[in-house]
Amino acid sequence: MLGSIAIQLAKFHGCKVFTTVSSSKYDYVKQLAPDTIINYQTEDVDKKLADLTDGLGIDLIIDTVGKKEAELDLWRLAYNGRLVTIVDVPSLDNVPMFDRGLGIDVVNLGGAHLSGNPYQQADLGRMNAEMLKLIANGDVKPLIEKVIPFDQIIEGLTAIKNHEVVGKLVAKID
Repeated sequence: MLGSIAIQLAKFHGCKVFTTVSSSKYDYVKQLAPDTIINYQTEDVDKKLADLTDGLGIDLIIDTVGKKEAELDLWRLAYNGRLVTIVDVPSLDNVPMFDRGLGIDVVNLGGAHLSGNPYQQADLGRMNAEMLKLIANGDVKPLIEKVIPFDQIIEGLTAIKNHEVVGKLVAKID
């Protein structure tokens, strides 16, 4: 349920981490040492999460998949649980948000950059500085899969879109 950086940050802050993966990404995610890895291709995610939480649900889900998965995630949350969505906003139709005390946050860092709000833009700078410090201290690993020359950015973005890249792809500007 978390991306590789999110898994590392959650573990760094002492959180218990459950994550979902495909079979092809299992070994990659295993190196991040989440508490539980659920292969969504071979396991029933809802049943596994219910078993892991004694049926109470998850306190916080960070969705990096998309709208459909985020809609399922709302039902996986514990009472007073929070969903953080990074890709798209789920439909809230037929979800008893108030009755279950649920919350949702939308993270759109690109939107913050384009907002024209100097406070939000300064926040991005602070987050960047904090992340670089965590990487420099070895608390977070960037997990770079491949470094490509700047003139191959289009091919690199296509590879990301086609799910051909597991780790981070970095374009080198000479």
